[in-house]
Amino acid sequence: MNAIELGPFVFATERFAFLLAAVTFFGSFHLLTLWHIAGVREDVRAWAFPAAMIWLLGARTGYVMQQWDVFSQHPLDIPKVWQGGVSVWTGFAGLAAFAILAYARRRAAVAPLLAAAFAGGLVNLGLLSLKETDETAALPTTAFPTMAGDFTQLNERDGAPLILNLWASWCPPCRREMPMMMDVANTIQGADLVFANQGETPAQVTDFLDTLGLGDRHLLLDPTSSLMARFDAVGLPTTLFFDASGTLQNVHFGEISRTELLSQIATIDTAASNLGDGDIPDSDQTGDPQ
Repeated sequence: MNAIELGPFVFATERFAFLLAAVTFFGSFHLLTLWHIAGVREDVRAWAFPAAMIWLLGARTGYVMQQWDVFSQHPLDIPKVWQGGVSVWTGFAGLAAFAILAYARRRAAVAPLLAAAFAGGLVNLGLLSLKETDETAALPTTAFPTMAGDFTQLNERDGAPLILNLWASWCPPCRREMPMMMDVANTIQGADLVFANQGETPAQVTDFLDTLGLGDRHLLLDPTSSLMARFDAVGLPTTLFFDASGTLQNVHFGEISRTELLSQIATIDTAASNLGDGDIPDSDQTGDPQ
């Protein structure tokens, strides 16, 4: 399960787990302070929001430090928390420091803070444990048209990993991530990054590319959105990561950050480099399942 649908809304599992953990934290903290008398209760509850912000700041700072080789080249990406990317343990380290301050200033806030954080952490881990990748979904043998009028088959890998981005021009997150992903597609080595437009005409795609000043070198057209159906993509954008054998290794739903994209590419590229030539199946063995 890589995404969760709630009516008309679709959330990536990681983002939904984060949001539900936050709701659990504030809800638990509220319940755990009900036994305080009125004046003390309001004072204790005032510590909840700063604690959450300290956790988020610590978690984001830890993640940025871990991925500094990427963020140092693109510092404007650091505040883009909505793209994902936190280090849970550095977040809890920041929260522990905040709890020490709370112990010195308002001791009554410490126990509900830590208990609520524990509850939120359990909810987050529980939802993330539900995420799984369907590795049985193989690349199709269908030939897809390119913007140049040619046709290409995604299952013909030639020993190179594939990153397949499903997108459409009407999708705001697709529009935001496309320039960055195109930049990566033009510079990476050892892997192919392909953008499969879902359900639009060549004229619509051309208008979009012209608006952003992007080329069409890495694009193909999927006018019937068959790839969304094949890989159970509940929304756009969806980015799928295949190893050199054409096996699906990971799925990222929603807008992806440069850091996460490069990290996933490095993971499958390293796996590919560790395989011998005899370990990579022929492309005609990765076709449609019967």
